[in-house]
Amino acid sequence: MSPLRAKHWQWTRALTLTLLLVWLLTTLIVVIFARQLAGITIAGWPLHYYLASQGATLVYLAIVGIHAWSMQRIDALADDQSNHEH
Repeated sequence: MSPLRAKHWQWTRALTLTLLLVWLLTTLIVVIFARQLAGITIAGWPLHYYLASQGATLVYLAIVGIHAWSMQRIDALADDQSNHEH
């Protein structure tokens, strides 16, 4: 495997692992702290409801957007570097 290709996959794996960690933490924080967050209410609804129904969903959408944007940049950078090699 060429050094450029190896670097590309290193960046891709690092990005994917980081975003998976954010996804996991987002999911677990709401579940683990649900009882403590239930004591805080907003408009009659417990805070853990808002975090689970809307907050986590927004984080998941952000993860998808960040992944798509970052992969475009990583791929473009790899293409630019491979064009300079030839």
